[in-house]
Amino acid sequence: MSASPATSPQSTAKKLTVHKVLEQIKGEGARYIFGSSAAADSPITAALLKSSDHKDKSLSFVGGLGELGAIFMASGYAQATGLPAVMNISAGQAALKILPAVYAASRDQVPLVILADQEDSHILNDESMLVTDFTSYMRPVAKWTAQANTAKEVCRLIRRAFHEAFSAPKGPVVLSLPLNLLLSTAAADITLPPVISPLAGADDSFIQKMAKELMDCSSPVIVAGNEVSQYKARNEVVMLAETIGCPVYSESLPVGVNFPNRHPQFAGVLPLNGQEACQKLKKHDVFILLGVQTRLPSRQEEPSLVPDHGLVIQINMDPHLGGKTLRSNLSANANIAESLAKLRAEIQLSADKNWLSSTNQRANKIVQDIQNERAAKDELLVYSGPDDACSLNWLLKLLDGVRPAKSIVVCDLINKDVKPFELVGFESGSSYFSTTSGVSGWAAGSALGINWASGDIPVICLTSDESLLDNLQALWTAAHYKLNLKFVVCKSSGVANLNLQPSAPARKPPRWKFSNPDIDLVSIAKGYGVQGVKVERFNYLELELAKLFASDGPMLCEISLNVDEINPS
Repeated sequence: MSASPATSPQSTAKKLTVHKVLEQIKGEGARYIFGSSAAADSPITAALLKSSDHKDKSLSFVGGLGELGAIFMASGYAQATGLPAVMNISAGQAALKILPAVYAASRDQVPLVILADQEDSHILNDESMLVTDFTSYMRPVAKWTAQANTAKEVCRLIRRAFHEAFSAPKGPVVLSLPLNLLLSTAAADITLPPVISPLAGADDSFIQKMAKELMDCSSPVIVAGNEVSQYKARNEVVMLAETIGCPVYSESLPVGVNFPNRHPQFAGVLPLNGQEACQKLKKHDVFILLGVQTRLPSRQEEPSLVPDHGLVIQINMDPHLGGKTLRSNLSANANIAESLAKLRAEIQLSADKNWLSSTNQRANKIVQDIQNERAAKDELLVYSGPDDACSLNWLLKLLDGVRPAKSIVVCDLINKDVKPFELVGFESGSSYFSTTSGVSGWAAGSALGINWASGDIPVICLTSDESLLDNLQALWTAAHYKLNLKFVVCKSSGVANLNLQPSAPARKPPRWKFSNPDIDLVSIAKGYGVQGVKVERFNYLELELAKLFASDGPMLCEISLNVDEINPS
């Protein structure tokens, strides 16, 4: 007589905890586990590579040359897709290597789950060679950290990690897993994620108050924050702006397309300098801050982003932002897209002919003013001579002209005078990605993950030589996976990468230049398996940029910049 299912050997056999971990990760909706070559020694990565999941690509391992490049790649994938990104790091000093990337993910609110191997739990208190206090190292930069103490709680802690990573504000989490727990046969219970009701729009009373204020004011303005792109509310912001006839600014350092930058009502990116940003907003009487993550001014002598006069309305997904540091009169923790849809409907129900007529007149004047300002900026551009070094302004304009219509720009250039988001056209919500962290090496690494998410669509990594040198391993990963990734490297030897207001007392300090010896990025790229070209004169710029897109696969273009134009003495 055969054994019943309840008593059969197969049904009673205990799996290793590490196999339950893979089931838990699959249940969370993850498709990839990212890691480095060192992570191959991890029980998690080893079990995955031997599993049927890896063979049928339902859960795959994606490897980078080192931990830093791999975690940037995971972060870029999560930022581009909104899907779970899991990173597996080996025991020991790997935690120290990935700190910059964890900090960047925290600043940019990227959901990232980091599973860190830990030495066996029975030697954690004996200062063994590879014992690392992950929770202490990561706590200042990660959203949540924890260490498993028993095998039974491992899957439950992974469920908690995904919950913390994806709840607003999103961010990176770190879970330390002792190896002996992963390799035990204790029964770890899998906890599948619940179906969660999304955050609703603001309540009717708030919407009615907001609609009344907008219909009674004379000069409203919208500041589209980074939560607009992160939570896909861009179209609703566009429709509201067109309904009430107002200009729209993006908050400084946009991480995505918060508002289409070729829309006639797009007034530009707010300056990093608080005084200049406040000055641009002063002429308005109602300030609508949508998903704005900007908090205090960077220097004590600068004013707040919001002027002292007028009404301030905030809508944020992150419950910690409303009225926290910026002056605010009406504030809602609500779904931005749904709230704006309700607001637009309320306004349209209440609008009469007189209001519609005055709103159209205001919109026409705003569009004309923005066109005039753009034309004035274009007139100030000096066309470089054929033998001159390349201008960053013209580099961005020519790149916009030659790049394919369907392409993605990943950028970590920061300059107070030349803003890539304003000079390159971005209409699609998935056509531009950046960071607020200022972490070197971000663009090269994140572009890998964004390219992994985008398939065959070419991805342009717009970065500086200083930044790329901090993450050269990204070149090998691009070549290894034959990614359609184009590295456009602005070379200034460190002189003009950050043209920002310096801290007192040195108002204009000289930057240290690393040009002796000169660094040949094209030769370095070829050493990693990536073909490259060098542009030192403006006359060849457009031709060489066009070559980047003549074929698929990774390629690098090193462009010598006119340093005096960007960082004038």
